[in-house]
Amino acid sequence: MTKDELLDTVWGNSFVEESNLSQTIFVLRKTLGESPKSPRFILTAPNRGYEFIASVREINANDAILEENILLDVANPKSQIPNPKSKWLAIPIILLIAFGAYWFYPKSKPVTVREIKTIAVLPFEDLSAEQTEKYLGVSLADALANKFSRLKLITVRPTRTVLKYLEKREDASKIGRELQVDAVLDGRIQRIGERIRVSVQLIRTADNVTIWTENFDDNFTNFFTVQDSISQKVVQSLALQIDEKERQKLNRRGTENAEAYQAYLLGRFFWNKRSANDLDRAIGHFKRALEIDSNFAQAYAGLAETYAIYPAYAVVADQESLPKARSAATRALEIDGELAEAHTVLAYVQSQYDFDWKGAEKSYLHAIELNPNHATTRQWYGEFLAFQNRTEESLVQMQKAIELDPTSPSTNVAPALPYLISHQFEKVLETTDKVFQMDATFLFAQHYKARALFRLGREKEALELYRKIVVANGSAFFKSDLGCLYGKAGNEAEAKKILAELTETAKEKYVSPYYFAVVHIGLNEREKAFEYLRKAVAEHDNNVIVLKVSANFDSVRDDSQFIEILRSANF
Repeated sequence: MTKDELLDTVWGNSFVEESNLSQTIFVLRKTLGESPKSPRFILTAPNRGYEFIASVREINANDAILEENILLDVANPKSQIPNPKSKWLAIPIILLIAFGAYWFYPKSKPVTVREIKTIAVLPFEDLSAEQTEKYLGVSLADALANKFSRLKLITVRPTRTVLKYLEKREDASKIGRELQVDAVLDGRIQRIGERIRVSVQLIRTADNVTIWTENFDDNFTNFFTVQDSISQKVVQSLALQIDEKERQKLNRRGTENAEAYQAYLLGRFFWNKRSANDLDRAIGHFKRALEIDSNFAQAYAGLAETYAIYPAYAVVADQESLPKARSAATRALEIDGELAEAHTVLAYVQSQYDFDWKGAEKSYLHAIELNPNHATTRQWYGEFLAFQNRTEESLVQMQKAIELDPTSPSTNVAPALPYLISHQFEKVLETTDKVFQMDATFLFAQHYKARALFRLGREKEALELYRKIVVANGSAFFKSDLGCLYGKAGNEAEAKKILAELTETAKEKYVSPYYFAVVHIGLNEREKAFEYLRKAVAEHDNNVIVLKVSANFDSVRDDSQFIEILRSANF
């Protein structure tokens, strides 16, 4: 068959470059275990096309691979064979795929398209040379991942989990196995002036088979319509049965203004990078999107999410940032009440700032109802339940977060919190040791391990580990915890040294009063500790949420002043 015949037969009216055909032939050869130099199935006819040289025999029509091809034809009518002549030309290709799978993969039958339940959207390789910031590839992946997360029949890995592959263009199926997904969506994107070209392929992880591939060539002003087309084609290719409500969620754009959407994409790009400077830039882009379209709910939600995590990176008071997060989330929900991410932010603010425990739980549950496959919501709700001393319920949510994002150190270490609070210290160590296999330097795993070791009476090991944490990250959070441990271990000099360091830091930038309280508690200086705790409650410090369960305060739990402080925080 000539190259033109193959292109016309397989891809029909779609615009496909000759390089796509070469890549497909390469994948077929790789699947069948042959090379161009010693072909057994496909012979290259130089400058003409390809010849199928193997003998053909009939196989059972119920074979799973043939069933998949029929299923794909039904799901994607445009790919159906257009005429009888083309039908006969296509038979060798179908037989070739079936023959290879039948003979070379009999012991490890891959999942069929209907059985694909988990996918990862990799950052698209951005070939746009004229860009100073290569944001399009990440932004497109993030936008598609957010679309798929609205579907109940499919689970998609969060963007933050796949970002490590941004500069690491490896075999897609290998990445899929690392991410523990059934399929991977991968591709390339290129912007030239006001034109944009996107090449996409959906690859099954188990055997590196391309389930679907297509090119999109359009004006950049139609960028979000390209995203809609890709998401719809993926749903068709996976034969997902979605109802009209889910279809509306999948196609929801939030704006029809291309300039506003571009600003939103830039905001999401910098939001995912997670540094103080990048979050500042994210805020600027989200605000720009809202200046252009004041009814853009997703931009409000993005702004809310940024303000919610801002204090953790920019070292500002919660009272400076979290009310802004609540305001943006509330506005997003006024425009679109079904934005799960906005409900999640609202729940976070209600618990971490308002101390509205009932309201926070209601918002978390509503967010989960709208999007049960959002790992961050599950993890934050699990942490909320742990702080409410509801260990078993907390662990259920933590485990669900791990199922949704199994390769993230953050989700995998999360169960250590309820284990620590419920005095299951050996399980804390088991949890952190598993995380160290993923990332031996993950600070919060070291933090939980040090706390567990201290509670088990292994004070020397705990202090040595915590000193390493502070060397790696000298934040006030970790320093205050070390100071508390020093005080409880009887090392008053080191505890006071840390207290002096926090005092000096506070002269230049914000330091939470809670951190001072923790060190004073370690030194058994109750009155000073209570003074700082009252200030923390008055400032709506997010650390107040731990007071009910933190072991740091076990020594004062029956003190009437401490009980009054708890009441002032609605405990």
